[in-house]
Amino acid sequence: MLIDHIKKDIISRAFSVVSIRQFTFVTFLLLYLVACSTVQAGSLLKVINVIDGDTVVLKNGLTVRLLGINTPEMGYKGRASEAGAVAAKKALKKWVLNKMVLVEYDVEQKDRYGRILAHLFLDDGQHINLEMLRSGQATLSIHPPNLRYAHRFKAMQRQAEKKKMGLWSLQAYQKKAVEEIAKNRAQGWGRFSGQVQKITKGKKGAKLWLTDEVYIWISVENKRYFLTLDSYKGKQLEVRGWPRKRGQLWSINVIHSSQILIET
Repeated sequence: MLIDHIKKDIISRAFSVVSIRQFTFVTFLLLYLVACSTVQAGSLLKVINVIDGDTVVLKNGLTVRLLGINTPEMGYKGRASEAGAVAAKKALKKWVLNKMVLVEYDVEQKDRYGRILAHLFLDDGQHINLEMLRSGQATLSIHPPNLRYAHRFKAMQRQAEKKKMGLWSLQAYQKKAVEEIAKNRAQGWGRFSGQVQKITKGKKGAKLWLTDEVYIWISVENKRYFLTLDSYKGKQLEVRGWPRKRGQLWSINVIHSSQILIET
């Protein structure tokens, strides 16, 4: 290939130059050519499999996790699927299976599992991530620094909630008192309501205490994505997330302000 010939020529020239400035330029040019030879976002690719409501497999073998949304977990190894999981997968299959999609990245291109993180668009411009929220088949799940379309996603979820579409009509997605966490040892995603009793701060982050046993955790890295912490004190909140047992206490880790709603 022509590009391979150019790469080899650049490498041979790089080792023959004396000037550091010339070598730096040649190195930069080489890296640029390598980048140009890889698969870039913007190509239309076919979806050959839908794993669940927020994950698909493309014809080139890549697994794509849809950004900005989360859907209930499908059952595996004998475990039952979570409420709404089958419907979410069915909806995503209807929209994308065996169709060509445009892959659009945000800041991060991969997650810790090696999956591609992306927004998917059909060739007519339909934004699939947004459609999953609009139909109530997914919940908002903003993961900084991937904030593209965050405001649009929030507005679309509010509409779906108001109309009680999809997941929002299910019992598992109704709001509960925060006391239910410790009482029923809740561990799945949920909506919990409570008043911030106090706020404690440390080097690693802050805790917004809703009861003596349950607190909201905001790490110092994610603090920038929230209101001033003291503005939450005394407020009645709805927090959305996954409760986790921490010794004798319960914590709900939040990473974006969309997980905390101030109730009026």
